[in-house]
Amino acid sequence: MAFDGSVLKCIIDDLKDKLIGARIDKIYQINDFDIIMNLRNGANKYRLLISASNNAPRVYLTEESFNNPQNPPAFCMLLRKHLEGFRIQNIEQYKMDRIMKIDVLSRNELSDTVMKSLFVEIMGKHSNIILTDAEDHKIYDSIKRVNSSMSRVRQILPSLIYEVDSISTAENPLLENSFINNMDKFNPAKNIKNNLIATFTGLSKLSVREICFRAMLDEDRIFNTLGDDEVLRLQNAFDEIMSIFRKSEFHPLLFYKDRTLKDFYSIDLRYIDTKDKKFFDNMSEMLEYFYSTRENNQLVKDKSSNIKKIIKQNIDKEIKKLNKQSDELNEALDRDIYKTYADLISSNYYRIDRNTSSVDLENFYDNMNVVSVPLDEKLSPHENAERYYKKYSKLKNAEKILKNEIEKTKINIEYLQNQQLNLQLSDTEDDIDEIKQELFEMGYIKRYTAKKNKKPKLNFLKYTTPEGDVILCGKNNKQNDYLTLKYANKEDLWFHVKDAAGSHVILRNDRSEFSQQSIEIAATIAAMNSSLKNSDNIAVDYCRKKFVKRHPSKIPGLVIYTNFETLNIKNKDIDLDSLKLS
Repeated sequence: MAFDGSVLKCIIDDLKDKLIGARIDKIYQINDFDIIMNLRNGANKYRLLISASNNAPRVYLTEESFNNPQNPPAFCMLLRKHLEGFRIQNIEQYKMDRIMKIDVLSRNELSDTVMKSLFVEIMGKHSNIILTDAEDHKIYDSIKRVNSSMSRVRQILPSLIYEVDSISTAENPLLENSFINNMDKFNPAKNIKNNLIATFTGLSKLSVREICFRAMLDEDRIFNTLGDDEVLRLQNAFDEIMSIFRKSEFHPLLFYKDRTLKDFYSIDLRYIDTKDKKFFDNMSEMLEYFYSTRENNQLVKDKSSNIKKIIKQNIDKEIKKLNKQSDELNEALDRDIYKTYADLISSNYYRIDRNTSSVDLENFYDNMNVVSVPLDEKLSPHENAERYYKKYSKLKNAEKILKNEIEKTKINIEYLQNQQLNLQLSDTEDDIDEIKQELFEMGYIKRYTAKKNKKPKLNFLKYTTPEGDVILCGKNNKQNDYLTLKYANKEDLWFHVKDAAGSHVILRNDRSEFSQQSIEIAATIAAMNSSLKNSDNIAVDYCRKKFVKRHPSKIPGLVIYTNFETLNIKNKDIDLDSLKLS
């Protein structure tokens, strides 16, 4: 994640405005590496999250509530002893590195006023939270103790002196003329990206990529291949970005790739397409949205992984069954050959010897052309004829049965493919539970204990068009069935991708004519919430809801429809997120 020096600077600017002078009311350690501070500044209350976790170190103001352990860890008790009840005096960043210091005016055992410093290092797996004396930086303790066997560079242990210079040896990019003053430190044989990150503190791959984009240079260009004019462009772009950081002209944003949340940053990134960006007014608000969404996505992913395997196994099983049924149907359709064999054998008993594997006979159904008739050596000619008559009769009856069975198998495959798509559309644990319960009811999952009295939430995706029309989109079969068969009015427009798995989409009728723009938006939503979403040209059928009926198979999510029109969706650049309702 791009929690670099600029993101931390943006956070600190906000914390300074809100937390200088704030009283630390309560401190909790909610897990091994996460600290929560409840603070009060006048009439305003705040909750500060500080995390030194390996995979998501971060610091920001949060609105989320957390469960606190009954027995607080030792480091939490230490923080309570030194910081609870005291006020924050200053918050600052070291250079532009990912190191924040919070100074708190505290007291010692003799009730003398002393300053304590809480250092927060946001450095991946090396992240830490360290409490020190503010004057000599003597360490009281840290949330992660680091001994000599863990690091030969710097130990973090009680009574040692906290030294930040040993881990932050690069230059401060916020200083005036920092680029030109430090060019002599660049390695000519390395590329632009590695030189900038190695030379300056707080820069990430995203900031370097933006600098190079504005300089119209490839970040992987070897530095000694740059001409004087290219170096000047790089310098100007670097100075432009640093000026934005220096002036705190931040614009927190999230950005997406293929509609999937990708990363965040502190300023607008011009190299990213506008439709893939989402801006926030506040960095803490943005970070909370990002991390909570990422955590929820991971929970959904973990919870759905086993269901994905079950669905995939059943699809493979049904496809294997379909192939076998198709082979049997082809044999049934070619059954006349067995009646011919039987008739030829019956007409030529006298010519057929026992214990022979085949006989050549004139086919009176085919201009007396000779045909080789296979025989069972253990049977008499009469018994061979009876065997072929029985096989012909059996295949005649099997044709109708197989056609019905093949149709059922195809419906089962369609249902399971719909469930595969439903899992992709699921964004909450409740969505996964609804799918799991339905698969249990359909017999695909053998054991499942449904939550008592748990009704489906039916939290459709909701959109509003620029003209004010409301569009609803189901995320699983229960939602699709309810939306189409119960919730929608008969004059609403119903949309579904043609001949593929997809969500049911309803364009609500407000008793006026549907505009072409609203129809195209609804069709695009149906296309983007289907198994064909990555195709270049997607056919979407739509009709009045009154022409949509439940499928005769009664399988959830499947319908039949008539009186429809088809719209081909080629341009999918509509910003659906901007139309989505909460």
